[in-house]
Amino acid sequence: EPSGYATAEGLEVRLGASLRFEARHIALGLLLTAMWLVIGWPAAAWGADALAECDALRLRGRYGEAQERYESAIESNPLEAGLGIARCEMAIGHYEQAEARLEKLAEREPKSADVLAELASLLLDRGEVDRAEQRAREALAVRDSHPAARWVVAEAARQQGRAGEARDGYAWFAEHPPRDADTRAEDWLWFGRGLAQHARWQRDSNAFARLVNDVLPRAWKSNADYWPARLDSARLFLEKYNQPDAMKDLNAALAINPRAAEAHVLRAQLALQGFELDKARRSLEVAFETNPNLLSAQQTLADLLLAELKPAEALERLEQALQRNPHDEPTLGRIAAIYLTLDGQTASDQDDSRLTRLAQKVTERNPHCGRFYQAAGESCELMRRFRQAAEFYATAFEHSPELIDIRGQLGLTLMRMGDESRAAELLDESFDADPFNVRVKNMLEVLDVLQGYAVLETEHFVLKFDRGMDHLLAEEMADFLEDEVYPAAVRQMGFAPPEKTLIEIFNRAKNTDGHGWFSARMVGLPFIGTVGACAGKIVAITSPAAMPERFNWARVMRHEFIHVINLQQTDFNIPHWFTEGLAVSHEDLPRPTEWNAILIRRARAEQLFTLDNINLGFIRPGNTDDWTLAYCQAELYVEFMREQFGEDGPARLLRAYAEHFETPRVIEQAFDVSLPEFERGYRAFVDRLVSEISDSDAAPNRDAKTLEAAIAENPQDAEALAKLAYQQLEQGRAPQARALALRAQAVDPRHPLAAYVLARIYLSIGDAKTALPLLTDSLDEAQPNPRGLGLLAALRVKAKQWDEAARLYEIGAKTFPADDRWLKGLARVYLETADTDRLPTILARLAELDYDSVTLRRKLADLAAAESDWPEAARWANQVLQIDVQDADCHALLARALVEQSKHEDAIKRYQRALRLVPENHEWRVSLARSFVETERPELARQQLEQVLQQVPDHPQAQSLLESLAP
Repeated sequence: EPSGYATAEGLEVRLGASLRFEARHIALGLLLTAMWLVIGWPAAAWGADALAECDALRLRGRYGEAQERYESAIESNPLEAGLGIARCEMAIGHYEQAEARLEKLAEREPKSADVLAELASLLLDRGEVDRAEQRAREALAVRDSHPAARWVVAEAARQQGRAGEARDGYAWFAEHPPRDADTRAEDWLWFGRGLAQHARWQRDSNAFARLVNDVLPRAWKSNADYWPARLDSARLFLEKYNQPDAMKDLNAALAINPRAAEAHVLRAQLALQGFELDKARRSLEVAFETNPNLLSAQQTLADLLLAELKPAEALERLEQALQRNPHDEPTLGRIAAIYLTLDGQTASDQDDSRLTRLAQKVTERNPHCGRFYQAAGESCELMRRFRQAAEFYATAFEHSPELIDIRGQLGLTLMRMGDESRAAELLDESFDADPFNVRVKNMLEVLDVLQGYAVLETEHFVLKFDRGMDHLLAEEMADFLEDEVYPAAVRQMGFAPPEKTLIEIFNRAKNTDGHGWFSARMVGLPFIGTVGACAGKIVAITSPAAMPERFNWARVMRHEFIHVINLQQTDFNIPHWFTEGLAVSHEDLPRPTEWNAILIRRARAEQLFTLDNINLGFIRPGNTDDWTLAYCQAELYVEFMREQFGEDGPARLLRAYAEHFETPRVIEQAFDVSLPEFERGYRAFVDRLVSEISDSDAAPNRDAKTLEAAIAENPQDAEALAKLAYQQLEQGRAPQARALALRAQAVDPRHPLAAYVLARIYLSIGDAKTALPLLTDSLDEAQPNPRGLGLLAALRVKAKQWDEAARLYEIGAKTFPADDRWLKGLARVYLETADTDRLPTILARLAELDYDSVTLRRKLADLAAAESDWPEAARWANQVLQIDVQDADCHALLARALVEQSKHEDAIKRYQRALRLVPENHEWRVSLARSFVETERPELARQQLEQVLQQVPDHPQAQSLLESLAP
């Protein structure tokens, strides 16, 4: 992690426990297996070692084989073998058979605490709390220190609202540590679970270090195959967002038992924490293969569907999970969040709503049902419904203040909503109780940084920033937000946020760069792949000065403020793709060349997003193309709505999302078409666009085998011959490329791609005289090949044949408007020929396509000033400052342009900012004095002039102007 970020200090990094199995056990296992396969195992011969071998098979995931071995021992060892069979059955989801088997065992062996405790645990997992507690107490009557039975009794008390009994039950684990000599691995596991719960309720942070460094390692030291202890250790780390250590223990568990369904569920949860949804889905598929009835797998699959904004599908899964345990509060809490989302009311509305009825039922059963409301809050967070999540977390805290992580979750959510004062109190309390939570620790570090920031408040915004590094940026940003962003966005969206929007600008602090602090501010973890982000009521941005390359902060703020409006006007119902599409559309800039190229490539490969998966392109892109394509397609969805359904199409969809959450329903309400119809229309729209912006030559889009097959079928196929020649050339096989190109020319002497290939080959050996006629003779100016045209234009530039080069680049710009290389070629020609009449138009078009280029904008400002086109000079100088606010010369140029337009008040501000950067520039100070004179403030002018004359006593302009101010 970057320096300055919290790790789970105190949770020592441990080497994985040895997975070796003692050699004597391995040898014995091989011998036992061989004898059993050959003659069957004599029942009387079954002993502890043989049963240990069965247990090893089970723990390694060989459930079928283990069960067969246990069944061979059932006569001689009915108790241990029966217990082993039941555990095999539970591992593969056969819970009814396992319960029946354990009930029979309990009848036969009423004094077996292990059987009674195992049955109690199974009943508890199935929601039969009364029966579970009864069986657990029967086990304790046999063995008062049985940790699994103790756990069930404490959990039963918690689930039934007997908080005091539950607290005492968990305290037992802290008061009665087991003795090493007679403690089994499974006992260490249950002891660890009880101690962990006691630590949570009692805010005993030291116990967590003890758990992962001492208690749970004793389990796998006692039995190297006992992977459940590894899994519990991983769960504890994941609970603290310590993903690296969680993954270490998880991998250790899976190395022992690759079929452990619970471990694959945890792997899915780890992936889900990072929004790696495809990875999570694959892990769940593996879990379901082993155990199709695992409750945690059903819950995690529902979480995945909620992250994909598919609450109705998630509800179906959760209803299946209720068959496993109809009283499980985490399941019911997820359902509560879905009811809230689908039915559209708040948690306190509609007494007869599904949500209200469910909450009443759960609360009646358990007045301390904090986990129910906590799960509801977590589900709302997955769906980006932060206000509702905060309400659920607050209610969870009211019902179960002992839950250690509620304060942190509520605090982090309030940070997203911009309520930093309340969040700080909760996060401090959370950290005091649990200093190992990485996200909480990081967010407290963020708050500590923000505590030292300056504050600039305007009519509609509150800006926080580092006074020493970003004061000037904050002033520029405040002016831009109030003058340009707010009025236009509110007018276009038809909504004004009721409260001031919080803007936070992050720069380097405490050995952590600005982007690291920005990321921590948004998610509590070290990295987000962007420089600005919005959570609805707060916008965070990395200072451009803190980045390796400066970026257009004004464009980012214009974009993010649209999110502020959209999220609030739909009460956070708007999906990610739609708010991004609206924000990009609001920028009102042409699509970058890179976007067009990716769109063309992915459309041809049938790899475009749909509304079903486009959100993943923003949240967890598989590569940079995915991220770019998601933004491109989101904007195109908005363009399609306007074209197909009218200019008010996006506004209609916004209104529909304000009322409902699910996209199919919203699309039908807004446009009276089904989602499949909408998608078909959109795809036709994109295909038409792709055909308009594509190059006429699609050489790269057919593989060599396809081309070879086409040539085999028709040796006179000049197009296939030329394209294969091009591919051979790109792979460095010039002789083969030349032969194929000549064959293409034999069929079509003017084939442009064949001519291009041959020209490239001749140029590679310095023969431009032969290459040039090939290109000129094959050029079709009405339908040019872009490669041949580009190469020919470049040769004209090299020969300094400027007029012809410009003509060719103009053909390219007209024919292929989505490709900026033609504009760049024209710009070079006009720069070389000092054509200041045509150069500004080309540079302006390039600047629109490259919104982070200072160089283009500075050149345009200088050209405009040279022509005394002061409005244009001011426009471009202002755009320079929206990328590099530290450019003092540009502040001064903007001030000069404003003076020339008699805008002296604005000029004064610009000169003052320039002088803050370069206070020793006397010419700027004299110009500032002149503007003070023009605005009838002679005393301020005199102060500036006297300051100049203190440094340069004979400064002529300062002397002259000062004399003119004499009474």
